Order: sequence, then structure tokens, then C-alpha cells
Amino acid sequence: MSFRIARPWKDPKSGVYHLRQRTPADLVARLKGGTIRLPIGEAWASITVGSIVQASLRTKEPREAKVRHAIADGALKRIWTIERGCDYSNTSIDACAVAPPSPAPTPLSTAVPSPPAINGPTLTIGGLFERWATDREDKRAPNTIKRYRGSIRSFEAFARGRDVRTLTGDDVFAWAMRRRDTEGISPRAINKNDLVAVSSVFRWASGRASGQILSSNPATGISLDEPRIVLQRERTFRDREIAEILSAASGVTPDARNPTRSAARRWCPWLAAYSGARITELTNLHREDIRTESRIPFMHLRVTKTGEARSVPIHAHLIEQGFLAFVEACGPGPLFYDPKRRRDGSVAPQAEIQGRQVGKWVRGTVKLDPGVDPNHGWRHTWKTRALGAGIEERLRDAITGHRVASVGRRYETPTLMMLADAMDRMPRYQVETMLSGEP
Repeated sequence: MSFRIARPWKDPKSGVYHLRQRTPADLVARLKGGTIRLPIGEAWASITVGSIVQASLRTKEPREAKVRHAIADGALKRIWTIERGCDYSNTSIDACAVAPPSPAPTPLSTAVPSPPAINGPTLTIGGLFERWATDREDKRAPNTIKRYRGSIRSFEAFARGRDVRTLTGDDVFAWAMRRRDTEGISPRAINKNDLVAVSSVFRWASGRASGQILSSNPATGISLDEPRIVLQRERTFRDREIAEILSAASGVTPDARNPTRSAARRWCPWLAAYSGARITELTNLHREDIRTESRIPFMHLRVTKTGEARSVPIHAHLIEQGFLAFVEACGPGPLFYDPKRRRDGSVAPQAEIQGRQVGKWVRGTVKLDPGVDPNHGWRHTWKTRALGAGIEERLRDAITGHRVASVGRRYETPTLMMLADAMDRMPRYQVETMLSGEP
């Protein structure tokens, strides 16, 4: 179930956004006329309670208004909750429901009603993540920890040093909204990546493995509404797209100034076309990963999405084009990026950067439909062509690294020879014929 918060109200005359809500019927008679304080942006606002609580969000920007509204709305809801359970021998709202002013307000709900007392040093979300990463190091794929780290950095910057034990679902939701409305991240990416990362860390922190640092997971049940996506076309490449991409790749000449970049453009599209591998699995290849066993040349893909390495036979057409000769001429280390060219302060791995650059180059070189991904489209294309070639599903999954559908299938480990036989059945890409449109 999605975590929902009311929307800000726009004053039709001034254009300024407001929080505007009815005071709960069971509280209005007792609280009417009293004063509460709500966090608005970087400051506090004192609001008089009436039948309706209204507070200016002090902005005309819709995106910022949504974030400020989410924070103030969460604080207000906690005031109502605490008021319903408070000892009313003293009916002062300030004494019973509102935390004292903070000398350095933050854009989160730091000064919400009765924040829990924290003993000991502050534990930030970043500090909690490092504990989680240490504990999960042998249980999670390195790529998963790496992907989570980016989301955690974003949340930590938003929380501005808050102790994780004071964070609430409202804070998580407000951060997700800021990612969407201010940073331009799609709701689907936020739900699939950011909220999964934060929820995983908080779930661990609220379990026995961590010593129950948190009493509960504040990210539980939180997600953003995703717009309905209607695919305008299939995700596989069409024949002309295949031919134009591979033709452009074949036409790349070595660049003495940046040899690994030109090598990535020359070989990665072809390697993806004949393996269905993810682009970063390919851009992470080292010279030592191209091996031969039982006279079968293959790629040993060490860096994968699942963290499980796999071996993929190299198609004969790639060998004929000179791929093994290219590898033999390279020195030890990465084939498609140069560690010496890493920029100071860069966080993203060079292999990922190179993979994105290949995709940008493809889209800038070929008239590619916006509805198909210039790199990931090869996974869809390879599996579709493999299906047409009569390669059974278990072998298709083993080559592309997809998880098998049943427990029984997990006991089946296709041999390198079986995979090589399957690869031999893959039809060659006839680029000239595909460009001409001939059957």
C-alpha cells in the first residue's frame, strides 16, 4: 500500500502554497485557539489552531511546496496523535505536544512533537549504512552494496546529520518526493532503487542481526505512485537498428589518444550482440578474463548484477573479426577503460562510465528509436534470437545470467561445452543484407 500525504493548496491571489487541513473533530473543541509550531522550510511557524489549520509554505515553487508540505503535514499528524494520548491535566499544547525550538532547524521534521531521547553519540544514516555494509559484505553482491551507497548518500545529504533513530516515514517520503520533484528522478527508479536501498538498511537495523538499533523500519509501506507506462514498441532491436549499430561499431578505428574508449565502441556492441551480456559486465572485462578451455574461447564475466560470475563462449563470428587478436595485443588489466584516466573525486566506477558512454555514442551515431535502450536492447534481442534458434531456456538463462525459474533447475549447471554448442546455433548477423532490407 502506498504512503499518501495530502497535497499543498495554492492561494489563487498570491500564488503562494499553503498547508490547509481540517482540525480533527475530536480535538477541535479543546485545541481551538491554541498555538502549535510546524517546521516550514528552514524555519519554524507558529500557527493558531482553528477549525482549519492553515500555514504558508513560503514558496511559489510547486516542487519545493510538495516537499515542505510533506514535512509539515507529517509533523501536524504527529501532533494530533500525541494530543489524543496526552495527559490533559495540563492542557497547554506547547507543553504537551510540541518540541522546544531548535537552534539550527533543518528541512526535515527535526523538531516534531516529542522526538525520542537519544543516548550516546549520533548515528547518521551514513554511519548505519557502513555497519550494514560490513555485516552484509559476505551476504550481498558487491554491486548491490555499491548501488545502495549512492541512494544512502542522497538520503544522508537530505537528513543533514540527523540521528537515524529520529527519522520517520514522513522523512523518508519527503526525501523520495524531493528526489522526484527537485532532482528529476523517475518514481519507478526511486521505488526500485532508492527506497529498496533505504528500506533494506532500516530492516536490518530493526532486526536481531544489528542488535535492534531501530525499533521499526520507517521506510515500510512507502512508495511513490508510478505513472502507467504504455510501451510504444518492442524492446528488441529491429533489423535496421541492429545493422546500423554493428556497422558503426565495425567502422570505429583505434584512437591513440584514448584507445580504450575506441575499443569499447568497436567491440562492446558486438560482444553484447552475441552474448546478451549487460554493458557493464563487458566494460569490466580484463585481458585475463578472455580464456580458452578445451579449445573453447570464452569470456569470464566477473562483475555481474547478481554477483555470480559466469562463463560465456565467444561466437565464431567475433573471432573471425579479430577479437582474440585484439585481446592478445592488449596489456594486462582492463580492456575497455584506462585506470590512469580516472578523474579525481569521481564516485562512479570507470566501467560504468564507459558503458554509459557507449550507449550515448550509439544513440548519437545511429537513428535509434527513443523507445529502445542502446545497450540493454541487446539482452532482449539476443534472447529473442536464441529462442528462434531453438536454444532451450536453461541454456539461454545460463548465458545471459538470468535466474532460473525453479529449484530443480538450480541443480542443473550447463557445462562450457553445452554453452558452446548453444552459441554455435546462434545465427550470424548479416549486416549488409540487413541494411539492404533483403530477406
